[in-house]
This record gives sequence, C-alpha cells and structure tokens, in this order.
Amino acid sequence: MRFVFVLFLVIVSLLVIVSLFFRLYRDADTASLSDRQCYVRQYFVQVFTATDQEVSMRHTKGAQRLSIGQVGIRCVFCQHLPSGDRAERAVCYPRSVSRLYQTIADMQRFHFESCECIPSRMKETYRTLKTSRKRGQESPQQYWIRSADELGLFDNPDGGIFYSASQAVGHPHDVHEEDAATAEAAAHAAAVAAAAAAEYGEDEVVHKQDEGDDGGIPV
Repeated sequence: MRFVFVLFLVIVSLLVIVSLFFRLYRDADTASLSDRQCYVRQYFVQVFTATDQEVSMRHTKGAQRLSIGQVGIRCVFCQHLPSGDRAERAVCYPRSVSRLYQTIADMQRFHFESCECIPSRMKETYRTLKTSRKRGQESPQQYWIRSADELGLFDNPDGGIFYSASQAVGHPHDVHEEDAATAEAAAHAAAVAAAAAAEYGEDEVVHKQDEGDDGGIPV
C-alpha cells in the first residue's frame, strides 16, 4: 500500500513538471477540411498540457485561472521564445472543445502572418493553399469536435479542455522528435533575435505583449 502511494506521488510530480504535446493533425483531415486547415493542423500548431510553471506564470499576469494539465494550443515555431517576444495569439487556451475551430481561425488571422519564426517558404505554401473545403459528410466544426474527441480531448465541467490517453482513438502524431520544419524555424528565430539585438542592443529590443486566446478573448 505504501508503494502504491509513493508511486502516485511520483506520477503527480511528473505531471507537474512535464508537458505532453502532439499535433492536431489526423489522417482523416483531408476528407473534411480545406487544404490550408490541414496544413495548419499538421505543421503550424500543437496541442500541449500546461505545467506548474506555466500556471504560475499565467497567474502572476492576472489572467484567467489556468489548471495544471489544462490543454492549450500554441504555434510550433515560436514556442521556444519568451512570451514577450512572440507575436500575439501565439498561445491559446480554448474554453471548450467546441472553441478549437475558432481558436485556430483566430491564430490564422492574428498570428501566422506576424510570426517571424515561421520560415518564409512555409508561409508562402500556407498562403497558396485552398481555403475551400471538400464536401464531406459533416461540417468543419463538427469534424473539429469529433477529431478532438478521438485525440482524447474533453471538456472539464469547471472550464477548459483536458486530455485523457485512455479516451484517445489510435495515437496522435507525435512531435517529441524535432522535424526539419521546426529545426529550420528555430534557426530562423535565432537569426531574427540576433539581428534585433545587434540593431537595438539586448536591453533595448522591443517586446510585444503576448496574448492567448480563450475563444476570442486576449488573456
């Protein structure tokens, strides 16, 4: 019994400091979503779970309440930067699964064009992709909800989205292994930061206010 209790404490401790993250992309996306949405879900954003550190930092800003393990959506390319150095809407915490569709739409509107960490070739690809969807059996909003459920995402009665591996169907596309696009983005971001520091000096670089998304509300 003592061993079980100790094991429970270890698991809880790991959840406090470790963030799970994976892609929104599903192989079935292409049947219901536009080419651009498929591209965004596969390469531009990732699902992650908030750690104790992220919760503490958020609460010091006076933002709405956030819980350990709560699901957020963030830009893959600028996630390594300090919050003040990212373009707005880089990190979002949707209120519910039904808000995922609007959350990504807001990131497309406010973040991706302004994010300096996204490689130019990927921005060009993003701009040229079709925004009209294929004629699937369900609406895009319905597909976003269903695919989120298959990824193991669910609404918390007290607000926010959480993740359960036991509810997931199959395995999400893992992003623990850095892909070529993310590596290129990191190198590009480092070059941008170095250029800014050289022009303004490290202490003079202008930091932009980071804004999250809670279904359209900056946080």
